[in-house]
Amino acid sequence: MSVVVIGDANVDLEIVLPQPGATATHGNPEPRLFGGGSAANTAAALTQLGLDCRFVGTVGDDSYGRFAIASLAEAGVDTSHVQTTATASTVMVIVAVPPDGERLIYVWPPMGGAHGALQIEAAVSAVSGADWLHVSGICLRVSPAREAVLAAMEEAKAGNVPVSFDLNLRLENWGWDDGFRSVVEAAVVRSDVVMGAAHDEIVPLAAISDDPVEAAGSLAGDGRLVIARLGSAGAVACSADGAVSIPGYPVDVVDTTGAGDAFNAGFIAARSVTRDVGEALRWGNAVAALAVTRPGARATPAVDEVEALLAR
Repeated sequence: MSVVVIGDANVDLEIVLPQPGATATHGNPEPRLFGGGSAANTAAALTQLGLDCRFVGTVGDDSYGRFAIASLAEAGVDTSHVQTTATASTVMVIVAVPPDGERLIYVWPPMGGAHGALQIEAAVSAVSGADWLHVSGICLRVSPAREAVLAAMEEAKAGNVPVSFDLNLRLENWGWDDGFRSVVEAAVVRSDVVMGAAHDEIVPLAAISDDPVEAAGSLAGDGRLVIARLGSAGAVACSADGAVSIPGYPVDVVDTTGAGDAFNAGFIAARSVTRDVGEALRWGNAVAALAVTRPGARATPAVDEVEALLAR
C-alpha cells in the first residue's frame, strides 16, 4: 500500500534529565538530535513497517531542514515532495526526558515555523496514486498550510482514498485561538479515521463529556471511525456501530516521545491488510508499546518484533 503523509517535519533535541537528587556532572548524557515532527515520525514508522510512503511538507532552507529531510530519506521515505522556504525556520522541538520517561516538550520558534508554508498545489498533486492519505493537525493552525491540507483531504475523498487525521491539537500551548476549532471540525468532516489523545484532544474537541468513549462516539458517524488513544491503557475506536476497546501492553518506559505517531503507523499498517478494527488497534498498541522502550521519536520496531509481541 502506498501512503501519502502530509504535515510537519522538524528536528527533536532530546535532553535526558538526571535522577532527582543527582549531582550534575560532565557525565550526564549528551543532548541528541533526531528527526522529528508528528507527521514525519508517522511516515518514517510506516516505511519501517513495510509500506511505501511519501512525505509532503515544507522545511526551512537551513541546517535543521536539511537534517529533517536526510533523516526521512534514511528511513526510506520518499522525500521528493518536500519543499524548502527561505522565509521561515525549521522548527526545533526540545524534548526534556525525566527519569519516568514522560517527556516535557518545548517548541522553538513557537509560531511561524516553516511547516506552515506548505502550498496547496504541492499537497493536492501529491495525493495522486495514493492508497491512503494521513494528515496532521499541526499544519492546520496557519495559512497557507491549513488550506493545503484541507484541499488534499478533499482531493483524496473525491478519489475514494481513505483519509486519516491525527488531531495534534496542542491546546496546552495555543488553545483554540484564531478559529482553530472550526478548521479542525472541517478536517474531521473530511476524514475516514480521526485519531487523538483521549483526554487531551478527543474530549476537548467533542466538548460534551469527560468520558473519552462518549466523546469519541459523538464525533463518529457518516462512516467515520474515531480513535481515542489511552496511553498505557490502550485505545478505543468508536463508530456508528459502537465501540471497540483494546488494552495496551505493559512495558518498561524509556521515552514516550512519538508514541502516538507510532500508534498511528501501526494502525494504518494493519488496515492495509485487514478491515478488523480490533486487530488494527492491537497493532497500533503494540507498535507504540515497543517504541516507548527506546529513546527518540523514531524508535519504531520492525514487523517481526511487533508480531512477536502480539503473539505473546
